[in-house]
Amino acid sequence: MAFKQHASKRSAQSSNNTSLNTPTKAVQPKISKPNNTPDKTTEEEGGQSNKLDEIHNTLKIMMKKLDKLDVIEGRMKTLEEDLRDVKTSMEYAHAEITDLKTSHEITTTFNKETKARLDKLEKENADLHNGIIDLKARSMRDNLIFYNLPEIEHENTTEMIHQLLEDKLGMKDAKAQVKIDRSHRLGRKRQGNPKPRPIVAKFNYHQDKEFIRRNANKLKGTKIGISEQFPDEIARVRQALYPELKKAKAEGKRARIVKDKLIIEGIVFNPTRPT
Repeated sequence: MAFKQHASKRSAQSSNNTSLNTPTKAVQPKISKPNNTPDKTTEEEGGQSNKLDEIHNTLKIMMKKLDKLDVIEGRMKTLEEDLRDVKTSMEYAHAEITDLKTSHEITTTFNKETKARLDKLEKENADLHNGIIDLKARSMRDNLIFYNLPEIEHENTTEMIHQLLEDKLGMKDAKAQVKIDRSHRLGRKRQGNPKPRPIVAKFNYHQDKEFIRRNANKLKGTKIGISEQFPDEIARVRQALYPELKKAKAEGKRARIVKDKLIIEGIVFNPTRPT
C-alpha cells in the first residue's frame, strides 16, 4: 500500500513539471476576409431591392384582391339579403296563392250549390207556372169565344148567343136546350172603334160546347167566328202555329191544332225539325 501511494505522488509531480516547462504560443484572433470585389456587394444590394419591389408588388396585388374580395363579400351579403327577401316574398305569395286556392274552392263549391238550388227553383217555378197555365186552361175548357156579333148598349150577350145558335147553327129551342152559365164581352170598349168586342161564354155542359165548336163551319160566309178560349200563353203558341197549319192543309195533309200543339199526319209538329 505504501508503494502505491508513493507512485501516485510521483506521477502527479511529473505531470506538473511537464506543464510548467512547455512554452505556449499566443493565439491570434481570426480576421474576417473582406469581399473579393465592391461590385459583388452592389449586385447583392440590387438583388435585395428587387426582392423588396417584388414583395411590395405582391402585397399591392394581394391588397387589391382583398379589396375585391371585400366588394364581392359585400355583394354576396347584399345578394344574400335579396335572396332572403325573395324567399320571404315567395313564401308570402305561396301563402296568398294557398288562401286564394282555398277561397276559390269554397267559392266554386258555393256556386255549384247555388246553381243547383237555382236550377231546382227554376224547375219548381216552371212546374208551378205550367201548373197554373194548365189550371187556367181547364177552367176555360167549356168556354167559347164568339167574334163579330153586333155590339149594342144594354145588350144581353147570353140571349144573343142563343139567338145565333137557333138562326145560324139550326139548333131548335137553344134557349131551353143549351145552358150558358155566364157570358160577357172581352176587354174594354174603345171610343171610335167600330169593331165589336168578342163575347166569351161558359157552357154548363161540355157536350154542348163541343157540338157548337164542331158546327162552327156553318158560319162560313158570315163575319161571325167561333173559337175555343185558352190562356194567353197557349193562345200565343197557337197563333204562331196557324201559318204551319194552313201550309199543311194546302199540301193536302191532315192537320189540326190541339191545345198548344200542331199535329200533322199524326205527328206533333216541331219547328226545329225539318218536315
